[in-house]
Amino acid sequence: MKMALDFVSMETAALEAEAENHLLHPYLDLYGDVLEAVMTRVPTIDLISASRISREWCCAVRSSLRRQPRRSPWLLLRHLCHPSSPIFSLHAFDPFSSSWLSLPQNSPSSDKKSQGTMLFLCGSTGDRLHSLSLSSMLVSEDPFGTAWRKEMKAPKVWRKDAVVAEVGRWIVVAGGGCPMVLEEGEEVGAVEVYDKHTGVWESAEPMPEEFDGSTSATWLSVAASDDRLYVMERETGLVGLFDPRTKRWGPTCKPRTDPNVQSWAIAIGHDERLLVVGVSPACESTTKMRFWEVNQETLQGSVSKLDEEMPREMVERLFPSVEGEYATWQSCLVEVCGTQRGGYVYNPSEIRNGAVLYEFAEEKGRIARRWEWVPLPERVGEIGMGRIEFGCSAISFDELASVWKKR
Repeated sequence: MKMALDFVSMETAALEAEAENHLLHPYLDLYGDVLEAVMTRVPTIDLISASRISREWCCAVRSSLRRQPRRSPWLLLRHLCHPSSPIFSLHAFDPFSSSWLSLPQNSPSSDKKSQGTMLFLCGSTGDRLHSLSLSSMLVSEDPFGTAWRKEMKAPKVWRKDAVVAEVGRWIVVAGGGCPMVLEEGEEVGAVEVYDKHTGVWESAEPMPEEFDGSTSATWLSVAASDDRLYVMERETGLVGLFDPRTKRWGPTCKPRTDPNVQSWAIAIGHDERLLVVGVSPACESTTKMRFWEVNQETLQGSVSKLDEEMPREMVERLFPSVEGEYATWQSCLVEVCGTQRGGYVYNPSEIRNGAVLYEFAEEKGRIARRWEWVPLPERVGEIGMGRIEFGCSAISFDELASVWKKR
């Protein structure tokens, strides 16, 4: 038995060494359970090369993924080399191997990409690229933008900085109305819902008046489940829920958590639990960040709900110490992108500080079972200009293999 384990260890090390250089060797003498055991250790991207070596290797790859699914979401980074340029690069962080992949540039055809700015929308099944113009709206079929859905008409109200989210069968566009071009009866906080089954836009109840002055996406954090949209004011923690089925808003309130929090974000947790994230400014040189679970209906926390603090070393990565109270406050902003398996926390005012990966714990009494700092990929970090945007989505092996064919 010991000899067999030593053999697996030796062959695993050899295969992983080859995988780091993307040179999987087709003549490794591995079969059956031993081959499958090795595949469970190989970085996700290298499984694509392994699956093409032979039918047996392909079966081993598929079997290893069925037995040990890699469900943690990937961090997607969209980088515009120049703020005014439509040309961008896309990078993806694999949480299994803790490595970045630089992917082919993905955009709609040249006649469409100039219609609107390409951005990530918040999706209940993962973030997607989208473009919204005066006449039409485009949404990518996959996280990388290698395929695009049928072009749809734009919402009636023209918006400059709207919340855009995919909530189950609906696409919701809320707020961001441009006052200078609004027609009679239209509101800055107007909400419209697109039903993917019927292909029709419908007007909905506008954003609650409590959000007046902060109906633009810039001021809001957003989370989406299969049937609810949650929006949260970053500065005050005011949160509201929207039901696309009834096209109405539910309660709007501030969660009773920590009065010292001065920047807020919201996320969907494991089993569709609703979580809020708060950052408290530096006190005795220590900035603190906490996760709270709140009730999905009342939007309030309670003593029976979970709360957990992010490890100090991770917080310091996102919010490095700066001199002066004003400078500290300016850098203490927080945003989250994620799925029910986990996600990424980052500082939107200093996005080049990277992000912190969290994976949800399945056992009771804890929120996260893993924390890990994720620096920007080197080729992005070295460039001083341009716009960086984060998204997050679960990536299947087939989706990854499909995009890799186009490299």
